[in-house]
Amino acid sequence: MKASDFALIQRTLDGDQNAFTTLVTKYQKWVHTLVWRKIGDFHIAEEITQDVFLKVYKKLSTLKPSDHFTGWLYVIATRRCIAWFRKKRLPMTSLEATPVSELEEFCYTQYETERSEQISLERQRDIVKRLLEKLPESERTVVTLHYLAEMSLTPIFF
Repeated sequence: MKASDFALIQRTLDGDQNAFTTLVTKYQKWVHTLVWRKIGDFHIAEEITQDVFLKVYKKLSTLKPSDHFTGWLYVIATRRCIAWFRKKRLPMTSLEATPVSELEEFCYTQYETERSEQISLERQRDIVKRLLEKLPESERTVVTLHYLAEMSLTPIFF
């Protein structure tokens, strides 16, 4: 049985390093995905994720009540992203000062990137659809409600 966040936090505050490692393992992918979506760079998101957990470790004793850990973690991750954007703010240039060929190249690159992402997304949907069709109806319904409709398992089964 997995330990609750509250118990892991209490053990961490009592000096148990393994408890914090368990918390990191539990939420690392979630935080990284959140940061990656906000920042747009996988590797920078990894660095920010490390910063987030370092900050969490340092400030864990200030968390009250302990059952709001995920919300607190979300706020820290979001604030670290905002701080990164402020620090890395790129200098802006006027569109009039930008050569037309550079604008055209940028627009074409954006178009190709979006088109490629759309094609990839459609392929993924087709694969998921085909795999779902292979499941029996009862299992397909549970998987669809849980993963695609994001329902918790309790209302699905009861």
